[in-house]
Amino acid sequence: MIKDSLNAIADSTRATLRGWRGLLVLASLYLVPCACVYLFFSTGQATAWQLVLSGLTALAAPLLLLVLIAATANFALPERQAAGKVARGGLRDSWKVLLLAVPVAALGWLFLYLLGKLQGVLPNIEDAPRAIVNATAESRPTPLHWQEALMSWLWIILFGVVLPLLAAHLWLGVARDGLKATLKRIHRVSARAFAPRPVLAYTLGFFVFALLPYFVLYTRTSVTNGWAELLMFGLRLAVAFVLTLVGWTITLGALARTTPPEALAPEVAPEAPPPAEASPAPPPSVAGEAV
Repeated sequence: MIKDSLNAIADSTRATLRGWRGLLVLASLYLVPCACVYLFFSTGQATAWQLVLSGLTALAAPLLLLVLIAATANFALPERQAAGKVARGGLRDSWKVLLLAVPVAALGWLFLYLLGKLQGVLPNIEDAPRAIVNATAESRPTPLHWQEALMSWLWIILFGVVLPLLAAHLWLGVARDGLKATLKRIHRVSARAFAPRPVLAYTLGFFVFALLPYFVLYTRTSVTNGWAELLMFGLRLAVAFVLTLVGWTITLGALARTTPPEALAPEVAPEAPPPAEASPAPPPSVAGEAV
């Protein structure tokens, strides 16, 4: 299992580097929504054209994000890594990604509801018994409560693993088999998403496209010069951009290789009627019958 997942990641990495033209298309599609978000938050609302620009960017950002998701799913398939196929697949399958986002969003809302109910059932941290210790001048570390640890782990597992893994397999199914076939076999697609090999491949990729960019962006470095600090911030953004794009692309390609296309179940031919029983042959005449 581990060897198969590592081989899938290595094969996806080689294919991603070979298809650099398609990767440039994905980078362009990734930059445009980021630019729209930046324009939306940086544009003032003093004049009419600024209001129009803010509205257009707010509308364009999610639409372009759908195109990016569909294009990445097409790029993950080994036979569709050409730049033209990636762009056409992104435009063709974007509305299908939007339709599949409805059940995924409903499942996310259910998770939020259940987590809220669970947090209300768990005992409050303020009500926990506290030990009386002698006052000292040394600062004591903040205690880690099991309620906070449990809720944090549930948030990471449900919204960092379960939902993205399920959504990724639905996107791959749409890019590979189409919307109708994916909806028809959505229970099988969902079950295959949590097989051991895809889960291991996604877990390894999660460190690259999620955890590493987080540490790159939020790790503090002591810089006294203002220009050097600005340069470091730009380098952090560039590294985080590359890690998220390339890491997610490689992970999606590894998922496509660990869950190959499922052959459609062959239609069962109608059973042939049982052969008619042959009538018993007449007994052979006995030679030399008595006269």
